[in-house]
Amino acid sequence: MAMAEEKIPSNTAVEVLLEKSIPSNGTAATSPAGNSKPIPRPPYSALSPNRQRFILGIVTAAGFFGPLAGNIYLPALPALQLAFHTSATTINATVSAFMGVLAVAPLFWASQADYAGRKPLYMVSLMIFIVANILLAALPANLAALFVLRIVQGFGAASVLSLGAGTVADITEPKKRASAMSIVLLGPQLGPVLGPLLGGAITGSASWRWTFGFLAIACFGVYVVLVFCLPETLRSIVGNGATIESSRWITRPRWRQPCVVDPAKFPKPPPPTLLSLVKLLQYPPITIVSLNSAILFAAYYAMAVTFPLFLEGIYGFTTAEVGVAYLAPGLSLVLGSLTSGRISDYHRSLYVKRNPDAPPHPERRLHLQIPGMLVSLSGILMYGWLCHFHVHVASVLVASALAAFGMTWVFITTTSYLTESFHKTPATLVALAGLFRNPAAAVAAAVVNPLVDRMGIGWCFTGLSLLEFG
Repeated sequence: MAMAEEKIPSNTAVEVLLEKSIPSNGTAATSPAGNSKPIPRPPYSALSPNRQRFILGIVTAAGFFGPLAGNIYLPALPALQLAFHTSATTINATVSAFMGVLAVAPLFWASQADYAGRKPLYMVSLMIFIVANILLAALPANLAALFVLRIVQGFGAASVLSLGAGTVADITEPKKRASAMSIVLLGPQLGPVLGPLLGGAITGSASWRWTFGFLAIACFGVYVVLVFCLPETLRSIVGNGATIESSRWITRPRWRQPCVVDPAKFPKPPPPTLLSLVKLLQYPPITIVSLNSAILFAAYYAMAVTFPLFLEGIYGFTTAEVGVAYLAPGLSLVLGSLTSGRISDYHRSLYVKRNPDAPPHPERRLHLQIPGMLVSLSGILMYGWLCHFHVHVASVLVASALAAFGMTWVFITTTSYLTESFHKTPATLVALAGLFRNPAAAVAAAVVNPLVDRMGIGWCFTGLSLLEFG
């Protein structure tokens, strides 16, 4: 007996909310009159598994630089405070400025990418990022210039997460979406792993300027590969990629890929507007999961920016040792990403197996957030009180790893859900979630030191963990 084919709903709950009528492609077409034999549907993606993995590898590498730029900077905060002759709160404000831009700018990049194509936006945004890093490394120390260029740097780095999520949605069918997303998000997850380690090594042995020089050089190498090897993947332009699969892997750079598909089969979404973004937020699960992820990320980022302060001030770590200590939460981010993605896809496939006649709506992934929230809450609470009572540093690192594992578990679940919720604009939905997440992190970075001074370490992080629980 042949296995029942998975039924993928053509309209998710979000799409039903936003559109009165969407042509259904959920059933196979039939052959001409007189022959009722169904015509097999084309595959979701015509790209070979090797080509898909190659594209995901490029996108993963590109996604590495936004979080890397935010985290390579953290071990250098005390050195920057001395170099710019300012306070820790002011230097932390440059972190907040960077995170604030990461919140808003993805909406610009993602909405354009869902409408006009992925590759042109990759090319423009990463070039902005490279130029900003060159200027940060070369210009004389000036606090105003640091703020401005960090904003420009953040604007260039802001595209990669949402564009990467859109690329995954372009080439990966829903039943494998979370696993593919967990791989692509290894780029953003490795940023917190390698960023502090590299930042500590560079700042400790050379100069804080070389942190930006390293970013420019490394990103340029990925940029060259992206320009020559990354094809356009937007489905309203190239469909399921049949034309891409027949082309060479290394091609002449092209600014804009002409449309090669029937618009009736792969309709283009309407031009992005502020009203369309507001309509997305009218669907409660999108707002709820975005707020939940934002609170978790804010608590994690508050922990991340206090790492150098507590490890140097309480435990006597050097800058290089602080960078190594970031491996504890960083490696936990990677482990949580890979684990949660596979469990989410397994849970989805199990539901399909048990309910072959019921479509697996994206909302069925959301209950998996609960264990991640509990683990993250526990880690943040432990981190605060262990530092407060100067307990052995090994226990502090374990607590930070638990907080990171739970946070990324929720992040993967949320991102997978968002890319399935509205098939036409997955990048925009991920960027919209970032509009909640990154301002929360920016506020946390700006206020955590004053809160620690007034409340104490333990009660400050108790409050953050209770905020997560609420």
